[in-house]
Amino acid sequence: MIRHKYLPVVKSRVRCILLAGLVLAYFFLDNPYTISIIGGTYSTQMVKFLSWIGIAFIVWLFPRVHPKGKLRMKGFVTWWAFNFAVIYVAVSVISGLIDAFGRSPYDHSFKGVFLNIVVVGSALIGREFVRSYLVNSLTDDENFPMFILVAFFMTLSTFTVTQFAGLNDYKSIVKFTAQYLAPEFSKNLLAVYLAYLGGPLPAIIYMGAIQAFQWLSPVLPDLKWITSALVGILTPVFSLMVMQNLYLNESKSFQRRDKEEQEPVGWMITSIISIALIWFSVGVFPIYPSVIATGSMEPMTKPGDVILASKVTDVNILQIGDVIQFRRNGISISHRIIEIVEDQEKGVSVFKTKGDNNPAPDTDLVEPEQVKGKIINVIPNVGWPSLLIKSRREIPLDEIEF
Repeated sequence: MIRHKYLPVVKSRVRCILLAGLVLAYFFLDNPYTISIIGGTYSTQMVKFLSWIGIAFIVWLFPRVHPKGKLRMKGFVTWWAFNFAVIYVAVSVISGLIDAFGRSPYDHSFKGVFLNIVVVGSALIGREFVRSYLVNSLTDDENFPMFILVAFFMTLSTFTVTQFAGLNDYKSIVKFTAQYLAPEFSKNLLAVYLAYLGGPLPAIIYMGAIQAFQWLSPVLPDLKWITSALVGILTPVFSLMVMQNLYLNESKSFQRRDKEEQEPVGWMITSIISIALIWFSVGVFPIYPSVIATGSMEPMTKPGDVILASKVTDVNILQIGDVIQFRRNGISISHRIIEIVEDQEKGVSVFKTKGDNNPAPDTDLVEPEQVKGKIINVIPNVGWPSLLIKSRREIPLDEIEF
């Protein structure tokens, strides 16, 4: 029997287009010009509330579109949706312990909390009703290209025209994408999968629990943009992988080749370790790795070794004999301090450095702002794969201190 790919009927397709048009209309109307016409904070919030309640009511009037997950699994999906929200919040809080915490920018008076719950809650319900209707109308099987399309569309609805209009250069676009757009898309992709399996309720619980923490907590993690990107992207993606595995196993629709059970705890541990390794590699932690490319510090380090460096926030703690890593002309150099010189003009200490294997000191002194870290340990040979990849790039050797 040939199985035909599911396609929505004409009426269902028209309803999807209508919903998409309503969400896009809201997106384009949510801008300073329209808000100035409406006038006043409370008037604006009331319009937003009525808009999303109206959209949710329209979806409610449509013929029911049932989620594609098994009915007996709905409670299971909902339970794990809440767990994934807790995990997301927990990872964010742990990241805050590494970076910093700051006071919440939101109003925590009784009136402010009530208004936030009403406005954010109505938007949450409206979006999740739309999300569930779209994904369960447009596909009957696991169709990740369609999931991605719906997730991207719903991601756009969480931002405003003003936010996109303010992206006027490459740097701001990259930072906005990494810190806000990509993490929001990752959360929306997981929410789409939850809505596909269990309808709007699991997605409401997942997105709602995360938003409740952000809007109601008096203190929030004040993360660096790279940390925010890693947490916001990897945590939902790994949660999606876990959810898919858990659902397929629990519904007995997935047979393992080796018939070995893979417990959820194992997935969680793998996720945490993977996130931690990426954080470590990009320098989120106070200690970061770096691969040695030259022999200027032999016999202490050799090409292919990996050094562990501790970030230096106060150069006054550095002493003669310390091996520091510093940046010069876009190149990271690790050499030993042989003399500390006072720069009378700038009133700061600068450093004369030398590679242990070099015949003479470096020609230029190292300024405090050039210092990245202090070498605390060496791991022999493990950096060769990275070094071989980097060796294919053309780096001017006259800029490297050998």
